[in-house]
Amino acid sequence: MIKLKGITWDHARGYDPLIVASALYLKETGIQIEWQKRSLTNFGDQSLETLAQQFDLIIIDHPHVGVAEASNCITAFDDLLDATQLEQLQKHSAGPSFESYQYRNKQWALPIDAAMQCASSRPDLLNEASLPTNWEEVFALANFLKTKNLYVGMALCPTDCLCSFLSLTAQLGSPITENNKQLVDPILGIKALEMLRRMRNQFHAKALDWNPIALYDHMSNENEIAYSPLAFCYTNYSRDGFRKNILSYHNAPTTKQTVLGGAGIAITSTCTEKTAAANFAAWICGDLIQSTIYVQAQGQPGNKMAWENTAANAHTNNFFTQTLDTLTHAYVRPRYQGWPHFQQWLGEKIHAFLLHDTSAELLLKTLEAGYQNSYQFQNK
Repeated sequence: MIKLKGITWDHARGYDPLIVASALYLKETGIQIEWQKRSLTNFGDQSLETLAQQFDLIIIDHPHVGVAEASNCITAFDDLLDATQLEQLQKHSAGPSFESYQYRNKQWALPIDAAMQCASSRPDLLNEASLPTNWEEVFALANFLKTKNLYVGMALCPTDCLCSFLSLTAQLGSPITENNKQLVDPILGIKALEMLRRMRNQFHAKALDWNPIALYDHMSNENEIAYSPLAFCYTNYSRDGFRKNILSYHNAPTTKQTVLGGAGIAITSTCTEKTAAANFAAWICGDLIQSTIYVQAQGQPGNKMAWENTAANAHTNNFFTQTLDTLTHAYVRPRYQGWPHFQQWLGEKIHAFLLHDTSAELLLKTLEAGYQNSYQFQNK
């Protein structure tokens, strides 16, 4: 019997669908996949090279594909699947998910999960208030909700500070991309930082402590937060019975250019059964599995056919159709070798700026220097 060992991230969305799908795959093929899990923080920050020494399959974040390319710790799917299979998976990718795992003309992972920063609400608390369509309407809603003893919520822990800064700069017209001459247009960069500071001042006071999971747990269990404009979406909270109250998800303010999230399934260079691993990856990322058991087992598919599937939307209170426009126009982060370390540092610096109320101008100069330094060890 072929046995493969994989690692994913520790949440129902990241773990449960893999367990259910792998059990079906064992029944159909006799191939066993054993899954372990790591924390959400480690999912974004843990060394890919270290994990690749221990596992056959890794669920990865797309900003790490530059590290995969430079270190050769991952095997590209171009060498494992035929072109027709890859073209079909690309055709049915949800938003830019498939392309986000492409780097230097190689496909380093397949999109098993898709996400992006978008809006969410408690419809029972929002009542007659309209959903904001731009940022000024968001701040106006925050002021209105306070008169009802309610709040707008936000996830602004260091990781999410970083992602919200990226979304805002992209929406303002200065997206941070690989090989930018400067990190961001200085005027627009300062404007984005000031918007984050305004959120800190006007939104729920716990924002600086929260990641999306903590935010959504509070939103769904307590009756304080009626709306959140920008956080990585989790379909689990739109399902009956997952938490005390259901959340509705919506397109982000202005819809376009919010940070793409999600996850890809990659095959390590140390895997001794690469063909079997690639066949499983293509199977679990295909239309049928993604639209059925993957969704049903708390998954958030990377396949557009699942996002458009009637049954999947009925199962999730229309989570997918209500956010698909934002996913379709999502912003893809840089993926060069130095980016993962830089983005972690960037989030810590922005979080400290919000925590200690320091100068936006001085912070931007620090961020610019760090960005230029992040290319120091880049393989050409």
